[in-house]
Amino acid sequence: MVNNRINNLALCLVAGGLSGVSLGAQPPTTLSPSSGQVTQASHIYYNIMTGERVVTILGDGQTQPTDAGSSQPIWSSLVQNPCEAAGYTTEYFFALDNNAGTSSLATGATLLDWGDISVDTVVDCVRINWVSGHRDVDVDSDGVGDGVVGLGGQWTWWDADNGRSLQSCTRLPLITFTLTDLPGNIFDDGQLTNYTVDVDLVGSFSSLLTFEIGDSDGDLQGAAFGHNNVDTNSDGIGDGVSVANADRDFDGLLDSDLDGDGLFDWAWNVRFYQPGTADLDGDGVIDGDINDSFLPIGVSFAVGEGNAVDNGDGTWTWVRDTGVSDAANGQEDAFAMFAPPFGGPGGDILYAGFFWFGGFACEEEGYTPPASFLHRLYGPSEVECCPADTNCDGNVNFFDISHFIITLTNQEPEGDFNGDGQFNFFDISAFLAAFTAGCP
Repeated sequence: MVNNRINNLALCLVAGGLSGVSLGAQPPTTLSPSSGQVTQASHIYYNIMTGERVVTILGDGQTQPTDAGSSQPIWSSLVQNPCEAAGYTTEYFFALDNNAGTSSLATGATLLDWGDISVDTVVDCVRINWVSGHRDVDVDSDGVGDGVVGLGGQWTWWDADNGRSLQSCTRLPLITFTLTDLPGNIFDDGQLTNYTVDVDLVGSFSSLLTFEIGDSDGDLQGAAFGHNNVDTNSDGIGDGVSVANADRDFDGLLDSDLDGDGLFDWAWNVRFYQPGTADLDGDGVIDGDINDSFLPIGVSFAVGEGNAVDNGDGTWTWVRDTGVSDAANGQEDAFAMFAPPFGGPGGDILYAGFFWFGGFACEEEGYTPPASFLHRLYGPSEVECCPADTNCDGNVNFFDISHFIITLTNQEPEGDFNGDGQFNFFDISAFLAAFTAGCP
């Protein structure tokens, strides 16, 4: 377990996953969205492996950076105001946790959202979000609150989950992390502060926290986590079956496509911890002051790229732009909630039902937000390196010479520099010529 102040975006890896209890199919319960003057404060790039942290102040047309590596977006829900074309500027958010008890889901609830993606998809960076009313300060004026002690969030990603309580036994956890001492509200006059964070799971030459969604062939493609040895008969022993080929709910259908749309089903969830309510760093002491907990923290609504279409009956439909490859496949106007865990963070959670906000609409009196939330997945992209940059790190130096010598000595494919099928002096000569020429 690693635990630091949020200025380093602290990480606690949690072993094990969450389990749901089926209560049967239920129609969505209508909730009211939270509202307020939400101000986008900062976008943070944070590398879990190296501790690198880069802040971009939003505004004045500045763009948000993605991760600092060679990743590309593969699933995105980022449009936070689908009614912007209708003239609305208000941003809604969902106060998932409010210890003041102003809702029936006052504290400790877990929100779960889901989507579709191709099998064998490697994820090496994720975008998460929170909106906070907790008072914070920005002493170093970097646009990020210095951190509210004891305010934390736990995020988990799942294989074979479509948000359905009846099929909770198909779901398998991929990775869980907890960020502690989250930045809070740095604005006055009743405003709330919105943060987005790209959490990079790759550091230096290590990918110890990457995960593969929907393994179908037993090959995790270099990812650290995935399900290529699933226990299909509930005896506690892996049966050598990949999750996309498994039938863990014994219904005669593969778990890879629970909603029947031809793509693999995955999910993510978040729950927040209020100050003074939990021991997040495991030192035996409750973190933070309970007096700081009676303020809301939640997540932003968002949808994939597309357009709002008026159905003519007071409702609107969000039509996804299929020309955008990462535009939130499988996102639905609903989300699932789970009751607080029993026995602390590692306990079981109880399925509380499906929820929405009465159906997406852009009406004259104000709009109803879609019941889906801001999230993004990144995956490794194909990178073409110049010939002299043999280790593909963007530099031509001694390390490329060392890398070439190792591959030549071991007669690895990269060591056959001139591509003639031989490992000899001619490869050395070709490499030296490329090295001398350098890269553009």
